[in-house]
Amino acid sequence: MRPLSQTLTELIGFTEELLTRPARHHGLAADTRLAVLAREIRDADRRPAEGIRCTASGFAILACTEAFFAGEMDPGSRWLSAIGALLPILRVEAWQALRNEKEVAGEEYRR
Repeated sequence: MRPLSQTLTELIGFTEELLTRPARHHGLAADTRLAVLAREIRDADRRPAEGIRCTASGFAILACTEAFFAGEMDPGSRWLSAIGALLPILRVEAWQALRNEKEVAGEEYRR
């Protein structure tokens, strides 16, 4: 089980790739990376929070990505717009998850 911050950081990369190259994912609607990320975020949400809960934007992006894959997968899709709007929130939550993990480990976060 890897830390939530790593999972969210990988979701950021997947999301950025989906936004910049949606045609690449046209044939990969059942991309295994997305399924693994979804499972890890759901598992993290079931565990007690170590600080501020940081899974809401991950859930929202997963729902929008699944809707995009279930639909027409058009590069101008409203789902991609929603994903793009959620990406800054996901970045903040990934950063907060890292801070939570460092705090639990007894380390002080440094910029």
